[in-house]
Amino acid sequence: MSNFHFLTENPRYNLFAAAAVDAENLLELSPSMSAAASRKALELAVKWVYAADKTLSPPYRDNIQSLIHEPSFRFAVDRDTWQVLPYIIKLGNIAVHTEKQISRTDAVNSLSALFHFIQWIDCVYGETYTRRTFSEKDIPKGISPDILTTHTRTIQQKESEIETLQNQIRALAEEYETRKKENTKTRTIP
Repeated sequence: MSNFHFLTENPRYNLFAAAAVDAENLLELSPSMSAAASRKALELAVKWVYAADKTLSPPYRDNIQSLIHEPSFRFAVDRDTWQVLPYIIKLGNIAVHTEKQISRTDAVNSLSALFHFIQWIDCVYGETYTRRTFSEKDIPKGISPDILTTHTRTIQQKESEIETLQNQIRALAEEYETRKKENTKTRTIP
């Protein structure tokens, strides 16, 4: 069983579960593709946190760097967990934007870092948290082209769902902004 399989059993994590499973499944096919997929899974997981946690302030720019460096996010995530996030992003960017080959070891480290962040999500927001550890031995040995196609479609669908969630949050933000303007005129802040 893969390191990220538990995510597929919890529908609340559907927004990033398939992307995390894909990142792990791609390792044997291509460490570079795995690193890029880990970055994508991280981005989806971070956006999930923003959609789920109303105490976070979405940044002006909706890119992964802005999202993880936004002060309310940095404050919410413990330091040890936050420190692994830039590695995933940097390695994914190298995989996508350069001709440099990503080593298997680096891709495994990125998967491990992604796992660490997802464990933080499950610990903080999950209904029934179980402490898990990442094991390189649990990484699947291969992936079929059909599974890859299916997962690619799933990721595209999840991107659409994330956009819908973000629009819902934005709609609430407008309501709260209106309420804030009204309430600050009529109420005394203690």
